[in-house]
Amino acid sequence: MTPPDALVERALSKLPERPKRPAAAEGAGSQRASSLWGWRAFLAVPAFAALASAAFVAGDRCAISPAIERSEELAIALPEEGDAWMHLDLWTHRHADEPAVVQLEVPEHVRVRLPDGEGGSLEQHCQQERCSHRLTHYRGDAPLSVAVAQPGRYEIHVRHESNEARVRERFILIAARD
Repeated sequence: MTPPDALVERALSKLPERPKRPAAAEGAGSQRASSLWGWRAFLAVPAFAALASAAFVAGDRCAISPAIERSEELAIALPEEGDAWMHLDLWTHRHADEPAVVQLEVPEHVRVRLPDGEGGSLEQHCQQERCSHRLTHYRGDAPLSVAVAQPGRYEIHVRHESNEARVRERFILIAARD
């Protein structure tokens, strides 16, 4: 509910009129406003300094481990029946014996053989449009392998990162039957 218009008009008419300020008083008001802006700027300086420090540290960290990108196209001869397996030659030597986190993305109908961490391997078949696999302490001692059974072009993305390096690799597999 709202009050009647007559009540609002009567209440507003009872308020005293605003006195007109002389020019000197307006100058004092603008001085107060500028001093208020000065305090705001003074308080904002530490916030900007913290933000600049964070950006410097993040930029410095990226300078230590620059991103390396490479692309390789590989041809695979498919057998009459079954899958053709191929090892992916990852540039893990860039990690200087540090364990790396590996993210592997493959398209549909690609089989992947991943090390299980105990000397064996784990095989997975991608049944979706794109599949993603992640290894957390990969040292490059066991190969990552992929297999395809049908002719076509398959694009595989591998990203591996450690304290030493960040590497992005793209493998384009061209599978054909002879």
